[in-house]
Amino acid sequence: MAEPLERLTNLLALLLETKMPLTLEQIANELHGQYPLNETARRGSFERDKSVLRDLGVPIEQQVLAGDQAGRTAYRIDRRRYELADLDLSADERQALQLAVAAARSDDAWGQEGLWKLGVGSERPALTVAAMVPSFEALPPLREAASSRSPAVFVYREVERTLDPYGLLLRDGYWYVIGHDHARREVRTYRVDRIHGEVRVGAPASFERPADFDIRLVFPADPKLLGEPEREVTRAIVRIAGSRAALVAAEVGDQAVVRRFDDGTIDVEVPCVNRDAFRSWVLGLTDNAVVLGPEDLRSDVIQWLTAIAGAR
Repeated sequence: MAEPLERLTNLLALLLETKMPLTLEQIANELHGQYPLNETARRGSFERDKSVLRDLGVPIEQQVLAGDQAGRTAYRIDRRRYELADLDLSADERQALQLAVAAARSDDAWGQEGLWKLGVGSERPALTVAAMVPSFEALPPLREAASSRSPAVFVYREVERTLDPYGLLLRDGYWYVIGHDHARREVRTYRVDRIHGEVRVGAPASFERPADFDIRLVFPADPKLLGEPEREVTRAIVRIAGSRAALVAAEVGDQAVVRRFDDGTIDVEVPCVNRDAFRSWVLGLTDNAVVLGPEDLRSDVIQWLTAIAGAR
């Protein structure tokens, strides 16, 4: 079962992103593995989550459906009611707000919720931080494929992939689709915003999702490792100031510390697959972290920070 804050964050993102109201069954299917399988327990967990969001001022709308789903209740969030009135933020002001979030490195779902209210998540800005709720053309067909157990065919890294999508997950501002890759004959994770062109949905009921599938267990726990498994992992060396050394050592593990200095400063070796996530991690440490190598990664971070400074 997902942690409550993670489940609430994903529920909020799902209800903001959906165009059509979703029933509890559809919500549980979309957030596979995050709600109990037992119907009574699932309803209880959802009602608690809904109550928490409404207490925070989230306007969850509900309607009774007709037709073949007559009598069922469906839910959604109207962005126009949810977001605050236009604050007239310029592009620079919006970017500064996101930089402040990255610097704070808040994993608090309510910090993200506040930014969604500001409308920061309503369009994709130049700087990606965890508070985004991005929307892409590939999401609706992928959701349809996951819900109907249909294979999805799309182009990723210039290669056509056929995937049995087990579920979608929002993590650190990115949507990921996780499922069984036909060509590789194993479970793979793909970032939705890197899918090129249309997503073709195959025949429904073409596969069965494993009964014991838990989306959290197949998703990398370390945000710096989020990326395509076929990409080589870069080992980054980062110098951490003494004031943050203990916290970082606890985060990455003592085995990652490759050098210690008399003033408390440490050098750590950490994996880097997703450079966006790695740069956000470094930025979150502000002036307490310096990337020492490899040289191409150091240059990439310097150019990124220079571009941000020049845009302010």
